[in-house]
Amino acid sequence: MLELRNVTFDYSERRRLGGRPGGVPPPRGRDGPVPASETPALQNVTASFDRTQLVAITGPNGSGKSTLLKLVARVLAPARGEIVWSGRRLREWPAKEYAKEVSYLPQEPDPTFPMRAIDVVVSGRAPFLGRFGWESDTDYDEAARALATCDAAYLGDRYLDEMSGGERKRVFLARVLAARPKLIVLDEPLSSLDISHVQQFSALLRDVVRSTGATVIYATHDLNWAAAYSDRMLVMQRGALALDAAPAEVMQPERIRELFGFDAEAVEAGGRAWLVPRV
Repeated sequence: MLELRNVTFDYSERRRLGGRPGGVPPPRGRDGPVPASETPALQNVTASFDRTQLVAITGPNGSGKSTLLKLVARVLAPARGEIVWSGRRLREWPAKEYAKEVSYLPQEPDPTFPMRAIDVVVSGRAPFLGRFGWESDTDYDEAARALATCDAAYLGDRYLDEMSGGERKRVFLARVLAARPKLIVLDEPLSSLDISHVQQFSALLRDVVRSTGATVIYATHDLNWAAAYSDRMLVMQRGALALDAAPAEVMQPERIRELFGFDAEAVEAGGRAWLVPRV
């Protein structure tokens, strides 16, 4: 179980404390340091997540979606509050042990390079290797299983730079699955996909939850597909958690106007509400 307890994070505070990666100094303008933002990137967020859920995090650009996921993935550490996984605070988890349980896929996982899909996927087994260890046949078996779970077994011997964007997305998701994590954190996995691949990938995330028993938390701007496949939707607004509800509750025209600032009509189809912008 994952718990966020009054979690706050402020990038400007990290800069003031010298916490920028690689010792990079705070940004400066012509008249000195750039003033710190008055609004934290994330402020007092409290939420809990059970096993075997597909959870979509939505919200306008800059609302805190990616920051929240980076905190869960331990890319960043909270300025205040606590994040707890399986009863232990994140700072109490050894990095390698946490990586065996929680896998993270950033928005831009890696540049496209000439490497076989199976070799990319097996790199997801790194938490299980010793310091100077090499991948075993068992690790490659797990990589092949992960590719099959993502309907991408046929890509195993293909090179990344020969694939479409949708195919590469499946390969990188398989790399995440290769460790058999209990929690999967994905930052905008649907971005840059055409509508056919958005539907396929959304259905794939649903299948991953069903077949692995893991919880998947992902950020997205696509409200209709998130509502169609997710168990639950969180809406971020200016760094705060504005709504945590079932998709049917989120997909109400008045809610959408309040949270996203645009007018839409709800059209019922297939037992679900689909949003259509008013023009």
